Amino acid sequence: MPRKATSTATAVGVYGTWYGNQADKTGVYVDSWALYNWFDNDVKGDYLGTENYQSRGVTASVESGYTVKLGQHEQDTYWLQPKAQVVWMGVSAHDRRERNGTEISHETDANVMTRLGVRAYMNGHHRSDDGKDRTFQPFIEANWIHNTESDTVRMNHVSNRQAGANNIGELKIGVEGQLNMRLNVWGNVAQQLGDKGYSDTQALLGIKYSF
Repeated sequence: MPRKATSTATAVGVYGTWYGNQADKTGVYVDSWALYNWFDNDVKGDYLGTENYQSRGVTASVESGYTVKLGQHEQDTYWLQPKAQVVWMGVSAHDRRERNGTEISHETDANVMTRLGVRAYMNGHHRSDDGKDRTFQPFIEANWIHNTESDTVRMNHVSNRQAGANNIGELKIGVEGQLNMRLNVWGNVAQQLGDKGYSDTQALLGIKYSF
């Protein structure tokens, strides 16, 4: 039976980034973060009411890459960044019983995702923002993603496994902005394609305040 799902996430965590060249952030970099996540999930079948459940857990990432400056035009600079990332995904949900009596068990509690890709981006700065520590960074990114585990849900002792998501191609476009030295915002849209008809479209909006 087809189902539609939506999720709302809240997370707290720590971040850290090291640059081989701190002055202009060219060359090697290492970025890491760890988050504790809370998800509020809604699932709706074609002939069923909406079911709500919560999931939570730790996610953590280590990413490294090499940033190359391609050129500059006035105050805009152009960059290329090949990179690799490893992500631990440890979010899980408790077993539950739906209103129609179906027993639901989430069997995938942990996954290691690796990502290899390249990003092309521009650092833009308008003259009106001089002296305000304000920049924006539109980008386009292509990745190959590998997941060690497939998302598996057991419904009344019958396992349903998400096929085609172990190896995925991804194309992402978006923009990142620094509003001041402490406040950053970002947004992107990503399209993923795998085998066996796997397709996923994601949109992300975020904000980060540094103390």
